[in-house]
Amino acid sequence: MKKMNVTDKRSSVHKQARDQLSGLSIMFLLGMAVNLIGLPSEVDGGAKIATRIFLILHGIIGLSLAIGAISVVARARNSSYAQAARIGLVTIVLTVVCGILTAITKSNWWSYAMAVGFLADFWIYGLLFIKTDKE
Repeated sequence: MKKMNVTDKRSSVHKQARDQLSGLSIMFLLGMAVNLIGLPSEVDGGAKIATRIFLILHGIIGLSLAIGAISVVARARNSSYAQAARIGLVTIVLTVVCGILTAITKSNWWSYAMAVGFLADFWIYGLLFIKTDKE
């Protein structure tokens, strides 16, 4: 595997952080759509189909964010961004776990924890995006 120089590493982390922010933005919109329409068990007809699709997409993107977080850690290895990348991975994983627990328990508290995780994730990847742009 080819070693990346500092500029390539910074650029790679910058692009991946941008992608994480995009994914988090889509997650937010899908989650809000489900909250607005209601869970599949709460609605009928076309709304039930739409909210199921939104939930499935929400889960798929959540999984892709976890994979993306692993990629950020790999790209940031041995750089000044490594610690933030590891924190981002932990917060993404915890947020995904909160989402799974929300689906299993239907508890608004786990949903709230997922929202807190989203804010932490967005903040961390936003900082990574800005930090890698400035250097």
